[in-house]
Amino acid sequence: MAEMKLSELAKLLGGELAGDGTRVVRGVASIESAGADEISFLANKRYEKHMSDTAAAAVLVEADYNGPVAPTTALVRCKDPYFAFREAMVAFYGFRKPHFSGVDARTNIDPSAKIGPNAAVAPFVTVAADCEIGEGVVLYPGVYIGPGCRLGDHCTLHPNVTLYDGGVLGDRVIIHAGSSVGHDGFGFATHAGRHEKIPQAGHVEIADDVEIGACCAIDRATLGATVIGEGTKFSNLVAIGHGTKLGKHCLLVAQVGLAGSVTVDDYCVFAGQVGTVGHIQIGKGAKLAAQSGVVRDVPAGQEVGGSPAMPLADMRRAWMVQWRLPQIRTAVKRLTHEVRALKKRLGDADAADFGGDDL
Repeated sequence: MAEMKLSELAKLLGGELAGDGTRVVRGVASIESAGADEISFLANKRYEKHMSDTAAAAVLVEADYNGPVAPTTALVRCKDPYFAFREAMVAFYGFRKPHFSGVDARTNIDPSAKIGPNAAVAPFVTVAADCEIGEGVVLYPGVYIGPGCRLGDHCTLHPNVTLYDGGVLGDRVIIHAGSSVGHDGFGFATHAGRHEKIPQAGHVEIADDVEIGACCAIDRATLGATVIGEGTKFSNLVAIGHGTKLGKHCLLVAQVGLAGSVTVDDYCVFAGQVGTVGHIQIGKGAKLAAQSGVVRDVPAGQEVGGSPAMPLADMRRAWMVQWRLPQIRTAVKRLTHEVRALKKRLGDADAADFGGDDL
């Protein structure tokens, strides 16, 4: 297990230490559970309540933090505590490494495939004809790579990933277990009551530094390419329709589904269970709240929510009304009875027909 002095850690993280720099730390933990030889971080105000009683050796905080501090806890003041936490995690734990090396004899690699140097290929991996696998690629058991695929350097495909024919991965792409990339898109022509399959002649292109979560599904394009832009990250159970194009450094949380031919610009965020119709455009930097149902274009920089999705400020007002519907219903019924009684007193013959009884 790695260990270092707090002074060394603060220097590594580019932070300013307030406390005993000789104290030795051996790991990272949550602010509630950290022990005397562990550090923690404060990147969300809701956890500040734990600062006065945490047992952590030190906490990574904002540079201007002036809240409570436990008597035995040092502070490491950072410009970005969450990124500093990331750097500390790398320093103490590193990244997952394969438990195998070289090319296992139990693989099924076509003679025409090219495997780059320092690749680690586990048992029961299949690499089909005319594939090119880059340097330092890691293929876990059960991976299938179809004909004509191209993988850049230092990619990692976890167990049972399927990459259909013609797929292109850039450098340092990570795809987690059970994901499928390049299967046929949902393309059918309905004719005479039957749904006739349209050949899916395109492929999938995934750019550098993309990470795909477990059990995701990325359709190949009918024509051309389905594209996942540089640095984009998927959580689990994300589905991307055929011909969709995602820009750089987007975030897609679990159970997001984008229909076919959607165009997403750079730096967009899709919270959990967002769904879109096809053939729309999502502008640069847009943010879509959880369970948004997006049925039209979203302008650059806009935050939307709800189903159908609308600007988030409008949606919050709609939510407030929705939460008060029982009280509003009661008020409308009361007003209906009062108006009916008033109309009767005024001799209005239509008073009995005044609505509201079905509320």
